[in-house]
Amino acid sequence: MINKLLSALLLFTLLGCNLNLVKKKSMDPAEIGRQREQASAERNNDNLGKYVDVIDFNVYKADSEDGDTSSISIANPEKDLPHLQNPEEIVISQHTVTIIIDYPLTNEYKFDLSSDTGFTRVHLLNEINKAYRKIYAEEEASATIKTIPIEKRKKLINRNDTNGKYGIWGHDIEDLMLARIEIYETPDKKLILALITES
Repeated sequence: MINKLLSALLLFTLLGCNLNLVKKKSMDPAEIGRQREQASAERNNDNLGKYVDVIDFNVYKADSEDGDTSSISIANPEKDLPHLQNPEEIVISQHTVTIIIDYPLTNEYKFDLSSDTGFTRVHLLNEINKAYRKIYAEEEASATIKTIPIEKRKKLINRNDTNGKYGIWGHDIEDLMLARIEIYETPDKKLILALITES
């Protein structure tokens, strides 16, 4: 009798787990996307060190309501560069920085950048553009679940999740806009740059 009860309890538990898996798998992709976007927007970078400053990327656009926007295209910055405010201003005088890219990636990408003269907005933007292009190319090359072309996407126009080196989700590179860069300083005086990227 006890064995029958234990067997029934085990069967009920397994069925319950399987139902939960079905519920998770059938969750609305748009809702998953919203949750990821919210988590990204609410992330805390305090673990990177002491907050030092922020670099803004303000672009004058005659067709916007107030004449400017506070972001610039990552994939095609050249179209906004003529209207970027203070593009050649040295915004970081230190000669070496570490840049962290974590949106829209499951696995972040980190790289060091050096300059004898410090960094301008244009310099940083060009390096970020190169890094994102590298990330998206490596993702496509290493993924077994490939990106669905835009013309074949049915319900969502957002990029499908891929399972490559970085686990890109939700957005094509053309969707990404660099809003600002937050600067953090580690205890050993190294600068970490956290990108605030929007889509």
